[in-house]
Formats: sequence, structure tokens, C-alpha cells
Amino acid sequence: MDALTHTCSGILIGQALRPLPVVRRRTLMVLGLAALAPDIDAISYLWGPEVYSRFHHTYTHTILGVVVLTAVLAGFERTWIKDISFPRLLALNLAGSSLHLVGDLVALWPVRLLLPWKDHDFALRWTGDFDLVVLVVVGLATGLAATDRLQNLTRWVFGGVMLILVGYFWWFPGVAGLQ
Repeated sequence: MDALTHTCSGILIGQALRPLPVVRRRTLMVLGLAALAPDIDAISYLWGPEVYSRFHHTYTHTILGVVVLTAVLAGFERTWIKDISFPRLLALNLAGSSLHLVGDLVALWPVRLLLPWKDHDFALRWTGDFDLVVLVVVGLATGLAATDRLQNLTRWVFGGVMLILVGYFWWFPGVAGLQ
């Protein structure tokens, strides 16, 4: 999946949780950042495409990597987000980072979820690494769920998105976005 879809999916999860208005913006920011965080390994592209292809979807795209990212993000966020408890920050970051892995699991590029214990590639290949249909559905739902009129229905919006995506992957696996 692409960075924008990851970020929007994290924000959409945050909207579905319906946080209290006083922490709403910060909750959405935490989840959006956490859903993007495993792609920190994209910095390896600075050393060239060969290094990028060797390191992307390895260490930060594992179960252990998500646990470490969760703790690091929550630690950093705790220094400037005082009105969300540390255990809640941990839970939000774990949800967002885990959602990232699920998003990448359905795409083409394999994920090594079990590193360092087992070097096995996981990839469902239901869609490409960039799928315009998924981006439009998730992005549109994220925007709709933020509107005043639909804020109380965000769980239904989220459920609708999940049904649309399951149907899309079920009936058209690997059709759109393949590279």
C-alpha cells in the first residue's frame, strides 16, 4: 500500500473509535502517524534502489518491529501529548502500526512478519502496492467521516469501507493496481 492510504486508514480507525472532542485531533494524529510509521525504512532509498529493495518491508514490517515502533512512538508522543495516557498511546500506536502490516499484507511486495525468528515472505497479492480504488475508497471515507453530519456514523462508514474492500478483493483479486 502507499503512504497516503496507510495514513488515511489510521485516521479512519481513529474516527471509528469516536474519541472525546478534547483528544480527538491528537488521537487521529497518533493513529495516522502510527499507520505510516513502519515505512520509516523507506529512508534506505537515500542509499540507492538496491539498498531500498533489500531493506524495505523487513525490520519495521515485522511483529517485533511493530512492538518496538509502538513503544518508541508512544514514548516520543508522551513528551508532548499529556492528555492521553501512556497505555492508551501504546494501544493506539499498536493499532495503527498493525493496520499498516495488514495493508501491506494484501499487496504484492512480501512482508517478513516473523523476522528475526523466521525468514518467510507473506503476501496475499490481492492488489498492487499502489491501488487507486483502495486509495479512493479509504480517502473518501476518511473525509466523509470527518464531516459534521457523519461524525456520529463513523463506525458505519468504517464498516461500509471494510465491506467494500472485502468485496473488491473477493471479486477482483489482483486486478487493479498491479505493477
